[in-house]
Amino acid sequence: MKTAVQVTVVLSFVACVCFADDPAVVDLTAKPVKVAMFKNGVGLVSAQVELPEASGHYRVRPLPDATLGSFWISWPQTITLIDVRATQSETTRKVPAATVQELLEANIGNTVDLKIQDVWQRVTIRGLPKRSDEPFILPREEKIIPPPPPPNRGELLLIEDPMGVRGIPRDWVQEIRFDANKSGMELERPMLENVIEFTAESVKEAPSGHIPVILTYLAKGIAWSPSYVVDLSKEDKATFSAKSVIVNDLLPLENTDVELISGYPHIQFENVASTFSLASLQQILEAARAPKKTGRADIVSNVMTQVARFDIGDIAQTPSMPVAPVEGEGAEDLYFYELKGITLKKGERGYQPVFSGEVSYEHVYTWDIPNYIMPETPGSQPEGGDRQVVWHSIKLQNSTGKPWTTAPALTMKDGHILGQDTIYYTPDRASTELKITQAVAVDTEQTENETARERNAASFNRNSYDLVTVKGELAVTNYKDKPIALKITKTLIGEVQQADREPVITKLARGLRSINSQSQLVWTVEVKPGKDNALKWSYTFTVYVRS
Repeated sequence: MKTAVQVTVVLSFVACVCFADDPAVVDLTAKPVKVAMFKNGVGLVSAQVELPEASGHYRVRPLPDATLGSFWISWPQTITLIDVRATQSETTRKVPAATVQELLEANIGNTVDLKIQDVWQRVTIRGLPKRSDEPFILPREEKIIPPPPPPNRGELLLIEDPMGVRGIPRDWVQEIRFDANKSGMELERPMLENVIEFTAESVKEAPSGHIPVILTYLAKGIAWSPSYVVDLSKEDKATFSAKSVIVNDLLPLENTDVELISGYPHIQFENVASTFSLASLQQILEAARAPKKTGRADIVSNVMTQVARFDIGDIAQTPSMPVAPVEGEGAEDLYFYELKGITLKKGERGYQPVFSGEVSYEHVYTWDIPNYIMPETPGSQPEGGDRQVVWHSIKLQNSTGKPWTTAPALTMKDGHILGQDTIYYTPDRASTELKITQAVAVDTEQTENETARERNAASFNRNSYDLVTVKGELAVTNYKDKPIALKITKTLIGEVQQADREPVITKLARGLRSINSQSQLVWTVEVKPGKDNALKWSYTFTVYVRS
């Protein structure tokens, strides 16, 4: 049997509201067969319905809450769909009776025992007349509020006994007694449902069996939340494990294939409803015209999107070592982790291991020292005597054969937690650094002091500036029981004149139009343990400051 070729077209539509109960319409339910989800709460859903006949009128539920421009329908070349509409259909739903009054309604036509004003009577329930839908208006003068209708208006119960049919107030009934196997425990409630209606016509001989129609759309309400555990129990290798929590607030999944997408999604109209929906046109237009919110992302939004932070120079041809990987593949700048046969109700959360493997790592200690001088501000002075924090981190080499997406990462050793921080997006064969904790056993001190000043050394923009010479001093003491490799990064404003221990000096592009340039000094030193092995060194720079 040949596989039917899918044809995808753009749909023109008519959105309307109708309540006709056409017996010729076949009701179908679209079931998701594949969902590809980003971390930001947007997913691409492929839902399928199977038409029992090549020709007929069909009603498909539900109408998805798709985003603008993302709703498409595909069908085989053996049929064509016409008169495709987004509409509303009036249906009924059975709900359990929860009150005595609802049990009366559920047992219309049945013979039961009713306790009516403290007297048990054997009767047959004949009906519960409904209130009129017409407004109840009394003659009144202008601006005078009419009295409310009588409280028991429409609260009538029709019952039949050997004396005949009679009507009593429904709230006279205190209890009901009946045979649960023969009487009703549920009642039907009308409801409006957003649906898709279309007519299918056969254009060529179709293969036997049901005919698939695919609905594809983007929608909000489903996401995956990754996280990692890095176990340092081994001295030479770290066990790197990844898991995902699927957050499903969109639709029920039953034996559905899922793709977890690693990458930064650019979905321009994710907050705008599809025009093939029953949202008002004004609502759609206002959402489409709304300006995008801008601002600095916090750490929560950071791990829910994607930030690349890795040293591309560290890429090497290292073999991958996944232990129990989830299959996946890359496409352009995205990576897709594939999960098969996921079942998850709407509102549930699913725990899914993704992969695990051993990776190389090394301990790294970092000391970042910011610039303290604000030379453009009159009266500003160098600061000194500040003790900065030394961070203990690990440098991880990604040899798992798949990228690491931005996510929280726990660091463990021998069953104990060491810390938690963020791992940023790291491609396969690249490396990244993960903070563990502050190195409290590494003591540091940094001072900067003015050693000379040349008054009115230069004039810029009609302002007079002094040329100040600043000497900085660094000191490090390692109280741990073994040597550490310490990377020190110092940022300063001005011209470096001298620096001990030959740091790597880089002129930064920040503040190119300022009077003073910016530089970064980087030292990488080994600090042996013990107070007797403390390291001290200095650097000197000049900076223009307002007179």
